[in-house]
Amino acid sequence: MLNVQQIDRDYSYDGNDLGAVIVGEDKDRTVFKTWSPLATGVYLNLYLDGTGDNRIETLPMERTDRGVWYVELFRSCDGEFYTYTYEFDHGRVRNETIDIYAKACGVNGDRGAVVDLDTTDPCGWDDVPRPVCKNACDAVVYECHVRDFSADPSSGVATGYRGKFKGFCQSRTRCGGEETCLDHLKELGITHVHLLPVEDYATVDESRSHKQQYNWGYDPKNYNCLEGSYSTDPEDPKCRIREFKELVMTLHKNGIGVIMDVVYNHTYFTEESSFEKAFPGYYHRMRSDGSFSNGSGCGNETASDHLMMRKFIIDSLKFWAEEYKVDGFRFDLMALHDIETVNLIRDELDKFDPYLLMYGEGWTGGESPLSSDRLAYKWNSYAFGRVGLFNDNIRDAIKGGTFNQYDMGFVSGNKNTVSILRRGIAGSVKHPQLNDAPEACWAYEPTQAINYCEAHDNNTLWDKLKISAKNYSEQEQIKMDRLAAAIVLLSQGMPFIQLGQDFLRSKPRILAEGEEPNDINIYCHDSYNAPDFTNSIKWHRKKEYKEVFEHYKALIRLRKSSRLFRLSTKEEVAAHLQFMDSGDWNFIVYKLEDDKECYVVALNPFTECRWFNLPWGKFYRRLDENGRINEDICEGSVCCEPISAVVFKRI
Repeated sequence: MLNVQQIDRDYSYDGNDLGAVIVGEDKDRTVFKTWSPLATGVYLNLYLDGTGDNRIETLPMERTDRGVWYVELFRSCDGEFYTYTYEFDHGRVRNETIDIYAKACGVNGDRGAVVDLDTTDPCGWDDVPRPVCKNACDAVVYECHVRDFSADPSSGVATGYRGKFKGFCQSRTRCGGEETCLDHLKELGITHVHLLPVEDYATVDESRSHKQQYNWGYDPKNYNCLEGSYSTDPEDPKCRIREFKELVMTLHKNGIGVIMDVVYNHTYFTEESSFEKAFPGYYHRMRSDGSFSNGSGCGNETASDHLMMRKFIIDSLKFWAEEYKVDGFRFDLMALHDIETVNLIRDELDKFDPYLLMYGEGWTGGESPLSSDRLAYKWNSYAFGRVGLFNDNIRDAIKGGTFNQYDMGFVSGNKNTVSILRRGIAGSVKHPQLNDAPEACWAYEPTQAINYCEAHDNNTLWDKLKISAKNYSEQEQIKMDRLAAAIVLLSQGMPFIQLGQDFLRSKPRILAEGEEPNDINIYCHDSYNAPDFTNSIKWHRKKEYKEVFEHYKALIRLRKSSRLFRLSTKEEVAAHLQFMDSGDWNFIVYKLEDDKECYVVALNPFTECRWFNLPWGKFYRRLDENGRINEDICEGSVCCEPISAVVFKRI
């Protein structure tokens, strides 16, 4: 096995010029640099195209300091394609592969592309400012998959743009008179779109993108290149770049930020990955017997604690933030990254823009050889308190255990989740009134708590309710969904909802031949490669469940209307949030008050009305059980309707 500590000590490189860079005032030179300190030779291969037998030339590279290999060409290579061949043990091992630092690639990502990125900027690119989000709790995040968003004909998007980056750029799309896609985002009122991975991934054949192919994208191939199947011309490396920039620019024009889902925790290929070919045994964590560790559950895990892997991740994130103007990052299986790396990432992003959002999953997909106290697990949250974490406590308290479809949560009448839920409402930080469920009090600040009850993983909230609350009527199930939305959107922390959740998104499953339907198998709980039948948004549901959409919209508008729903420190939460005595621990009533405003929120999971007393003063219903404002004056004893949330505001 490699002596990684010695390699890092002797060869780690801090330059910012790895990859292919066009240089010179007239952009008349191209410099190629790669790092492989134990290689005995490295060669640059230039090609005319992204595939095929069209090699232009192969050039030896010169070894320089710190294990860097270098060659300079006295011409602009804009539009050419390239790979490196790494030679080890004096030619006994030769590996040809794409540059791990490639910023553009050919179809299916087997060859890098040299691109003058200035030529990919859409008209007006430099004139559109980023939206500013000074407090993570000000964000309302909407998780979207590029294909799901517009693939279905009901999206109203032009045929050639469906399922593409371009699907986010078309306005005035309608389904049954209801706004879809871009106009839907604006109508709903979310602040950020969280895109499932748009970096180049392995399992969709871009050369056949007209075929029905699907993947979430958690199978990374090239981290600094975009996925070609989302472009209108995967053969042209600049097309996918230009069209993604158009997506970002369009959303920015409409005041919406863009968050990228990033998957640095593993590579899709292991022995055949470009990292392993460039420097065998370095970029992945290895077990003591020399085998690849598998903390991701996907065959391997990357070694963020190795200095040049750490540098790669940081360089990559800075590239996306600077070149594409994205507004934040969500880290898949973030607990596989060591805490030091996570904090260094936050430091580097802060230098560029301290308001960039950064959050991730505080768990792994398997066991890592790195000690658990060094990894960014949720239980180590205080060690990286500036970084958000998905709040699985509030998720399961709201709807029931994720991995038992029949398990019920607060909204469906489970009385055993209330203590955990109260912790979530308080932003998962310490609160003077709360002593129970210490495991759900994990956040350093409320800005660290990403509150959600539905994401791309597992059953949608609606499908979960159809399974676990099957003995209730559909109207009662709809009330449960709306109550769940109220909890997510009115709790302290950052709310996160999935595309289509606001009109009861479902993921129907195609049964195998001869398979008998049951409560569970008619829904897809792991749709990572399921067809559009399962995953694409059926926009007609927005009209069908319009009252649900209006309820979500009203909740978002209410949250954005007052800072009391968006407190950013634990001290503020302790000072301004007070749980009231409702007479029943399972009927939650709490007050949010400062010297200007006072709100009272009641959450009733019961199938009958619950009455409670308002504080002193006169109030009106700021949000009733139907998501509407009722300006009739209220004081004293008031009612919360069955399976609903109600919000009162002092006049």
